[in-house]
Amino acid sequence: MLELLADEAALVWIDSEAVVALTRAATDSTFHSDGLRPDQLARNARVVTMSGPTAFAAAGNAHQHLVAAFVAGRFAGFVIATLHAPDDRELDWLMVHPDFHGTEVSTALMKAGMAWLGTGRAMWLNVLQHNERAIRFYRRFGFKISGPSPAPNTDPVPQYIMKRPADAARAEA
Repeated sequence: MLELLADEAALVWIDSEAVVALTRAATDSTFHSDGLRPDQLARNARVVTMSGPTAFAAAGNAHQHLVAAFVAGRFAGFVIATLHAPDDRELDWLMVHPDFHGTEVSTALMKAGMAWLGTGRAMWLNVLQHNERAIRFYRRFGFKISGPSPAPNTDPVPQYIMKRPADAARAEA
């Protein structure tokens, strides 16, 4: 049975170490690819390390929304949505433990993050260029690659920006 808990309610059931462990498992299965350089591997390790504090900060921030998914009481994944400005809405983090890939967990978290941002509003996300599975998944929700991330000097792992236009909800209906 899938259960979603948001913000402070989620923090009752998870701690920072649980978030880090889940993020480590998720990144080990999706962020790594053959031929990553040491600086790219170090970047992936930083993502893991910062995931716990980031999730806890999001739960208490009025401009962010944390949703955690549990399957039969087991922490299965989380999403963080961020409202940077009224017209700058980011699906910031989506991490799912590999044991739950291909289940309803990813879809439920995606829908929860998008609902908080406003499904009728434009939004965006970053995705690693080599993560074809994630790119296919995001396309199912109306996101399209708009180009490479504009921050190649600060993030050594090549990423795409994917955008979902405000009218995507109407096109899906």
